Amino acid sequence: MEILENNDDTRDTIVAIATPPGVGAIGIVRASGPHSWRILEDCVRKSIEAERRVVYGNFYDSDGNIVDEVLFVGFKGPRSYTGEDMVEVFCHGGILVTQKILEEFIKRGARLAKNGEFTRRAFLNGKIDLIKAEAILQIIEAKSEESLKLALENLKGKLSGEVSAIRKMLIDALSKIEVTIDYGDDIEIPREEIAQDVENIVKFLSEKLAHADKGIHVSTGVTLAIVGKPNVGKSTLLNRLLVEDRAIVTDIPGTTRDVIRGEIKIRGIHFVISDTAGIRETNDVVEKIGIDRAIREASQSDVVLFVLDATTGFTKDDEYIMNIIQDSNFIAVWNKTDIGNKISKVSKDGDDIYISASTGEGLRALEDKIVERVKPLVEDGHLSHVTTKRQLEHLKIVQQHLKKALEAIKSGYPVDIVSIDIRNALSELDRLLGTNFTDDLLDNIFANFCVGK
Repeated sequence: MEILENNDDTRDTIVAIATPPGVGAIGIVRASGPHSWRILEDCVRKSIEAERRVVYGNFYDSDGNIVDEVLFVGFKGPRSYTGEDMVEVFCHGGILVTQKILEEFIKRGARLAKNGEFTRRAFLNGKIDLIKAEAILQIIEAKSEESLKLALENLKGKLSGEVSAIRKMLIDALSKIEVTIDYGDDIEIPREEIAQDVENIVKFLSEKLAHADKGIHVSTGVTLAIVGKPNVGKSTLLNRLLVEDRAIVTDIPGTTRDVIRGEIKIRGIHFVISDTAGIRETNDVVEKIGIDRAIREASQSDVVLFVLDATTGFTKDDEYIMNIIQDSNFIAVWNKTDIGNKISKVSKDGDDIYISASTGEGLRALEDKIVERVKPLVEDGHLSHVTTKRQLEHLKIVQQHLKKALEAIKSGYPVDIVSIDIRNALSELDRLLGTNFTDDLLDNIFANFCVGK
């Protein structure tokens, strides 16, 4: 594994606008690096006498003209976000004034920061690990109270602490093996004790991984698929839930040929909702592709809304769909109840929902039922704190190495062979935390950040 060394880029002074583009009350320009204080002092024609103290002054351009009245503050490394000297300028919000302040920093020797470069420097300077860096991005992108709560807990070190605890247990187990190898004639740690140590770690890790997918879903959005035969009102229901016209609605069966997605928030929970093609037996090649995608979408979703038509009742097409989704977490939703009453009980619990997607009647009851179904998933998601696929993949590899080590111990292999798998598990944990990393890994993580963070 190639280790990334601090290069010349990390010694540059970087600058960026830290507030979104557009008109606002306040704009913020942030700079970090060895010349950040000197550049700011040149621009405000004052010395920053004390760190962490907000000062009022004028900001001047290189020709001596006042750009704006500003507040500014300086932070000395390592007591800053990036771990190095850093300044922030608070000016009047607006595209032109923030841009002019940015340009003055660049004229005096700073360069424009790349995506996520401030947070990247915080990582390289030991202020945060990679798990906490990912948590910062998730706080920025949080679309629900639950995802925000998970991200904040990880920023405070919840998952990092658990991973560090696993790492310490592995080091203790490896130490016992090393003692046995180096001083076998005088000290021999029983194999059963080492096996028990590894088994305890595998059990602890397995408990975390058991809920990992749910933690990721809480962060990225609980998936909700709308399925049903053609022309039952799936697209109308999607539009009603999204409160916008995302899907084309006609009386012609089979209008929806592909998956249409949107995002909604219900009772503080973020959902990624998808409208799918009407499912029925057909020989139409194009329609069949859409149906296959609908079936795949239903199989991969956390909750399935099985929409039925109250004007036709339960038909052979509905029975065909029922056989496909019967093992999924589905809710039977009878639509068009304002014009029909040919209904029956379809749900496993007999608790069908009755709505009119065209008028909005029954939508509140449907939302309540959806939240009721996903509540256990959301609660379980907080048991893991694994919130990204990267974290999940690293932990799965750790688990594989430890299972191999446990199998080797129980099969009577020499302890030095066992130590190889434990060392591999430790290396994987280091990659997860960022103790062992590559340039490509950092580029992949921080490319998703905005400039200025």
